[in-house]
Amino acid sequence: MAYRYFHSFRDFNANGDEVHIPLIKNDTYVDLFDVAATYAVTKRFSLTLELPIQYGSRTNAAEHDGVHVHTMRASGIGDLRLSANYWLLNPDKHPDQNISLSLGVKAPTGDDAARDWSFRPTGPELRPVDPAIEPGDGGWGIIVSGNAFAKVYKRTFAYVNGFYLINPRETNHVHTVNFDVPPFTHGDPGLMVDSVPDQVMVRGGLAGAIWPKIGLSASFGARWEGIPAHDLIGGNDGWRLPGFSVSVEPGISISHGRDFLGVTAPVAVYRYGVVSVPFARTHDPLGGIASFADFQINVTYSHVF
Repeated sequence: MAYRYFHSFRDFNANGDEVHIPLIKNDTYVDLFDVAATYAVTKRFSLTLELPIQYGSRTNAAEHDGVHVHTMRASGIGDLRLSANYWLLNPDKHPDQNISLSLGVKAPTGDDAARDWSFRPTGPELRPVDPAIEPGDGGWGIIVSGNAFAKVYKRTFAYVNGFYLINPRETNHVHTVNFDVPPFTHGDPGLMVDSVPDQVMVRGGLAGAIWPKIGLSASFGARWEGIPAHDLIGGNDGWRLPGFSVSVEPGISISHGRDFLGVTAPVAVYRYGVVSVPFARTHDPLGGIASFADFQINVTYSHVF
């Protein structure tokens, strides 16, 4: 089981500069729970099934009448993921270093059109919430990931892992909350429906035991993650706010018998937006501005049966 929390409220442009534009100012909160089961078919080959459950809220004026601040919320199960994992080296013969590769599929089980009240100038209307808090994205995806570790000194290991989610579907045909507001769309159909974007994350660092008797370990590394403007497969149209965050990532964990508990808290040190395809096409001055959090909290608990 895993839990992730973040509060996105700062806007950065493509140069990495923080910008303060009241029109687009928003507060986005996300609480994400992830339940997963891994079955070891052999010591080197395993299968993992994951189901996320998400709650999100988004507070601003831009998605309402442009003057008064309101909150839209969405919750529910997310997109189911099934992956196959394989250790390249025999774990019995290589306990101090190994590489694992994974290939999986993401199914669109989450709601990509969850709605809440948007307080328009003409009165409240039920409209789709922003993709940042939609439980699902509406597309089938391909997940490619890898993990590697190597002992570098006594009880200290270097690690690196990452994943890339390939979303071939271009848009999910769900209207954006401001699909009928010309200042936001410029009449461009690509800014009227939500995109189904790729996602990427890479992290690495050092980890080691600091109190072996009780199974206490610590880690420190770096993390790079975000949403690109161009997908590996398929088109790039639709509403998305691409951008990337670079963080330092301290962590602490404790293991006892068949149980493991770990906490990491990535803290952002550099954030930058990327101009999306429809924003570039319409020459929108807000292109390249994306919202980010200052930090995340990630908690993982696992039990081996």
